[in-house]
Amino acid sequence: MRILVREFEEADRQALRDLYVASRNATFTWAPAGSHQASDFDLHTEGERILVAVRGSTVLGFASIWEPDSFVHNLFVHPSALRQGVGQALLASCTKYFAKTPTLKCLQANVNAMQFYKAQGWEAVREDVGPEGPYILMAKATAMQCAGI
Repeated sequence: MRILVREFEEADRQALRDLYVASRNATFTWAPAGSHQASDFDLHTEGERILVAVRGSTVLGFASIWEPDSFVHNLFVHPSALRQGVGQALLASCTKYFAKTPTLKCLQANVNAMQFYKAQGWEAVREDVGPEGPYILMAKATAMQCAGI
């Protein structure tokens, strides 16, 4: 069965909350136990367009976009669905919502995500430090070249 990426529906909320916590717990191993809460999903996606990846009735992952800045704010895949094309499908589906060069921030400690984004054609623009630690601002390489960045 193939991966379908569709718009968020309110009925997805609890599954996405659970996925968000499971993915952050599995990935952000440097964060203290219990630091990720289901309510974080609501807070961290407020006002954003949310795309949901599903296979049948199973939620596999999501991406949220802050459209005014063409910024991919979140992209999370359930740990049981990693390396199955879910992240790639979500990123590809985000493209139609970008009005300018798309960007995202990736924590430097998240080595797997950094490798994933580079493999998808994203390039480092600059390094900085945020509340969760050092990160790299990335932009989509082909879009950077077209925009002259």
